[in-house]
Amino acid sequence: MKYLLPAILVLIGCFSSLSHAEKADKDKPISLSSEKATFDDVRQIYHLEKNVLLIKGTLIIRGESAEVKIDPEGYQYATILAKPGSLASLRQKRDTAQDEYTEGYAQRIEYDAKQETAILIGTAHMNKLTGTKISDRINGDRIEYDSGKEKYQAASQGAVRSTLSSRRKDSLGTNKK
Repeated sequence: MKYLLPAILVLIGCFSSLSHAEKADKDKPISLSSEKATFDDVRQIYHLEKNVLLIKGTLIIRGESAEVKIDPEGYQYATILAKPGSLASLRQKRDTAQDEYTEGYAQRIEYDAKQETAILIGTAHMNKLTGTKISDRINGDRIEYDSGKEKYQAASQGAVRSTLSSRRKDSLGTNKK
């Protein structure tokens, strides 16, 4: 695999606070919206074009086109592509706090509802937001986001870059004497 270069940086657990997704999302139905859609109910494949919006609980994925497949158990698998020169987006509320979200951007997003994973490919970056403030960030060519296991894996032909906010209580002014 072309991403298995010496420059690979695997971040497992380091970003675990970033990936604790809303647990109730797993069993929510999926809503799809676009300007053009074709459906194959026999094969359970849906093709969406222009202004695609996929919503599953607090998970929102946007892009220019998408293919959504549904397996016999009812799990959804979606591939969302960005408009050329733009990025597709993913946003999900975190389960641990009232105003915290995980958001990601990439040229391509592959979402697996059964495994609760998303793979962001091409100019990929993910952020942890508290309100509108970015507290943590990771950038790479490919980011694998596992919300169920609270782990990230990032790879890049160049360098994976991360910014982690301080978790020390005294840096927030809450532990001063």
